[in-house]
Amino acid sequence: MKKITALIIGVCLIAGLFSACGKNENSATVLDTISYTYDSAYHFDDLTVSSYEDLCKAVVWSKEEVRINPSVFDNAMQLFYTSFPLNALIDKIEATSGAYVISYKNKETAHNDVLEFIKKIHGIYQNSDESDTEKLIKIYNNIASSIKVSENSAISCYETIMTGEGTSFSYSNMFEYVLQQKGINAYHILCEDESGSSKAMSAAEINGEMYYFDVFAEYENNKGTLLKYFGMNSEELEKLGYKNLIYTNRQEAAKADGNRFSALRNCTRWEIEGEKLVVTDDDGNIVQVAL
Repeated sequence: MKKITALIIGVCLIAGLFSACGKNENSATVLDTISYTYDSAYHFDDLTVSSYEDLCKAVVWSKEEVRINPSVFDNAMQLFYTSFPLNALIDKIEATSGAYVISYKNKETAHNDVLEFIKKIHGIYQNSDESDTEKLIKIYNNIASSIKVSENSAISCYETIMTGEGTSFSYSNMFEYVLQQKGINAYHILCEDESGSSKAMSAAEINGEMYYFDVFAEYENNKGTLLKYFGMNSEELEKLGYKNLIYTNRQEAAKADGNRFSALRNCTRWEIEGEKLVVTDDDGNIVQVAL
């Protein structure tokens, strides 16, 4: 009887071990799918960027210590707090002898919070084989059509991703972050609307050319079903009354001169057919835009 009991306990222990290994392997697979990107307006040296990546990686893997060269710590932290949504999990980062100690708001849930965050990002858009233009359209539409306005004006990008509620600031950040995860250069833009109120929108590069995007205005004006605020140029922004555009580093935002998506300003219907975006305007005219 004792031998049988011992055998059963041994089998249970082995099964538990393999189960734990399987969970760890699955977690590692998910954690390895995140890229340590940052707002494309920033241009720092390689040491700063690698230190920023080390800091992000430490948070993703729920580590409590990271080694960063003190000479680039401030710049790495600037990237961390402007470009990495998971900074919301951190209470503080303090210097000690030879390292920086990371304190989490809730260490017990940090690992699962990261996993859930990454899964939500992948849920917005997964296909990496399509052109950058098609990626942009689908990510833009997915976000603009699912916006829920938050009463919390200070809501973070992380909270918006996790709860599905936000403001023009947090949704723009969310849009940019997903674009960056898909290899598209994206910028967070701060500006004033036609009434002089502060707002945020986004900029991104398509084939090296800058365009502007306002997912929140798309939601406010047509529940996010169209592409009227997709791929705007500077002249179109002026017509909307948007002014004083700056990046998060406080530098003046670049001009956008392209007219590739001008037909979308009067868009009443759109669909993707093969490698073309087919747009129907107010007058029933059909325009095709190559993807």
